[in-house]
Amino acid sequence: MYVKGLVFIVKRFYKKEWGDNWREHFTVDSVNGKPGNELRLRNHRLYAAYLRVGFEKDGSWRTYKLRQDFVGAHKLQMEDDITASTVVPARELNYLNPDYDNPSVKITENCEYRFFQRPDEAINRGYDKQAEADLAKPNTFISNFQPLTPDDAREIMENAILFDKYTEPMKKIIRKAALNPEGTYFVSSSHPRIVNGKPGKNVRYLQDRSDILNPRERYLAQMGIRLYRKIPADSPVYFPVNTVLPGRRNNPPEPGIRPLAVYNPIHYQELPELFMDFICSLTGKSPSTTGAGSEGALTKAPFNALVPTSDLNNALVSFILTGYDGFTTAAGYVGPKYRVDHDISLLVPEIWCRLKVKERDPEYMKNNGYLEKIRDFKHKGKMVYASRLGYRITEKFVQDFFGRVFEDPHTVFNEEMPKPELQSMDD
Repeated sequence: MYVKGLVFIVKRFYKKEWGDNWREHFTVDSVNGKPGNELRLRNHRLYAAYLRVGFEKDGSWRTYKLRQDFVGAHKLQMEDDITASTVVPARELNYLNPDYDNPSVKITENCEYRFFQRPDEAINRGYDKQAEADLAKPNTFISNFQPLTPDDAREIMENAILFDKYTEPMKKIIRKAALNPEGTYFVSSSHPRIVNGKPGKNVRYLQDRSDILNPRERYLAQMGIRLYRKIPADSPVYFPVNTVLPGRRNNPPEPGIRPLAVYNPIHYQELPELFMDFICSLTGKSPSTTGAGSEGALTKAPFNALVPTSDLNNALVSFILTGYDGFTTAAGYVGPKYRVDHDISLLVPEIWCRLKVKERDPEYMKNNGYLEKIRDFKHKGKMVYASRLGYRITEKFVQDFFGRVFEDPHTVFNEEMPKPELQSMDD
């Protein structure tokens, strides 16, 4: 594994003009008169990057080393909760991506100026840089953060080590609050509202759309595609949906709450089974809801003027016309034991953008051992219709596709995560 890491380093920094003399660009320090073990590029330190993928049972982070040649994809959020969409025959649109052969495509348009964000990771100081910057801005709608006083600000600043972990925008607002007169309030990204003596789990705020605040990002995306596909200046650039990757909330058993944690990190379901899940809103309990099934059904319905039958019929017809495939990712938990929050859901776009179009095809995955069919079985004398869960990813999927992000992909999931039934057959 050590050799593989070195190969990724050379691959990342190699320049054509080096020819075969790449070794002379890498050095090590001399320590006590002997060569050290830290590799350097032209006497500059090389840094490793790590990514969290879930938590251990004691709450500590499960972190894994990224490949030395890994560069994160630049993402532009196109929508959040409320989106208008239409399905158009692909033949009616010019200059679409020629790698895709969907008979029809779905075009979406964002209906919101602000996104209703839940910055769960902001409680870790300095971790969610965007949330800290947003919460430090004036005129931000904020919900379920603890109202703090100038005395609280001064107390936060007294712990210099923890205070220094904040990003500069949050430090600035805390310093400013510490100088304010008594009777004024502010919020800190790491201080949720205290409910019944405990920090709440449903912090929220309205985030201004990044493509409006920083239109340069969207412009570069459009111009990049326009130039690559040689699209004339008077023709529009379309961004149709090409992959459907919904997240599925899973939860372990809790007092008064039934468990829903039978999914491994990524599942593929064919259309009938996928829509069975969509129709019944088959999702577990999240920190912001009261129980299974209410994650989307109760929070989005007030914004939807269509009756449920019309809305579901439109969604089903759009899937049939476009031929899109549905891969769902686990959020919250994988099985009843392993908490992952949104780590896998955030990782999957990085994986998917590194797959060739043919590699995203579920038939290709089935034929090449990347997906395994889940079979019905009997448990305690009762038939369990596990086949409704469709297909789940295999160790080969993790080794080949996660290996495009992680240096040692086989370590990311242990034996119990791809097969949650090994954790507990009853839960």
